[in-house]
Amino acid sequence: MKRKAPFIAALCGALMMTAMGAWAEETESIRVGSILAIGTAAPFVAQELGYYEETGLDISVAEFADGAALMEAFAAGELDVALVGIAPAATWFGKGLELKVVAGTNGGGHVLMTRADSGIESVADLKNKMVAEPGIATVTDAMLRAQILPDAGLNPDRDVILIPGMKPADMAAALMGTKEVDAMITWEPYASVAMADYGDEIKVLYDAGPELRKEDGEGFYPGNVVIASGDFIENHRELLDAFLEVHTRTTNYLNEDETANETLASILKLEVSVVENARTRTDFHSEIDTKTALEVLQWSADLGYLDELPEVETFFLQ
Repeated sequence: MKRKAPFIAALCGALMMTAMGAWAEETESIRVGSILAIGTAAPFVAQELGYYEETGLDISVAEFADGAALMEAFAAGELDVALVGIAPAATWFGKGLELKVVAGTNGGGHVLMTRADSGIESVADLKNKMVAEPGIATVTDAMLRAQILPDAGLNPDRDVILIPGMKPADMAAALMGTKEVDAMITWEPYASVAMADYGDEIKVLYDAGPELRKEDGEGFYPGNVVIASGDFIENHRELLDAFLEVHTRTTNYLNEDETANETLASILKLEVSVVENARTRTDFHSEIDTKTALEVLQWSADLGYLDELPEVETFFLQ
């Protein structure tokens, strides 16, 4: 027995070192989820520029087709951090999912469009018309139903035929090609892509960025935010801080570097001119304006998507 003691001690030590090594490897990994679009492109830009590699951490970026799939993965514990619309984030938070908004990422970018020959000259002319929109309870949907249509004197449930759930890449074809719908509300870069593809044949009815500019006149209303899981915040705060430092650095690059539009165009596989046009309606920011964010979420509350507005102290990282 005495002869086995050193062996057992060594074995235990080896197992402990293996476990510690696995734990260390796990805690140095950050799983990020995002959608490949103008407003949520920051992780892909950081990856392209080598910013993540420079941290020495294993930061992986998973691309999702839409916010619904992204939030399902986040809720399943497959992601530590995600860039997503502030409305879906608040909806899942209201359902009990442990998360916090830890940073901002972009604002503005929503555009309501129609055919130039449709005879529709204003939002009020959409009465009894068919309008394509993305999923229910998204920022886009809430803005359309609670802000844009009511401001034009239209009831979204009675006066307009809304077609929810249409993918943004398919909207322009339904509007301009098959003419299945009379108007569409989308976001950048899809609005600028449609303008590049159809030119004078497509018309902007409502440009939400300038229409809903913040009270101070600087920047737009928040559309997408960065969220982190409660577990990641509580147990790996140093890793979150490292990620947020890169996020701020990437945001500064997008706002200040003259090569930023070319980088975005390359990542998004778009013409630089399309990116330049899209950026006239969007902004990038890493800080979050909680006052304006709650004003955006009020649309969701007014529609019943949220039982109540989240409290600043619990929804936003302090």
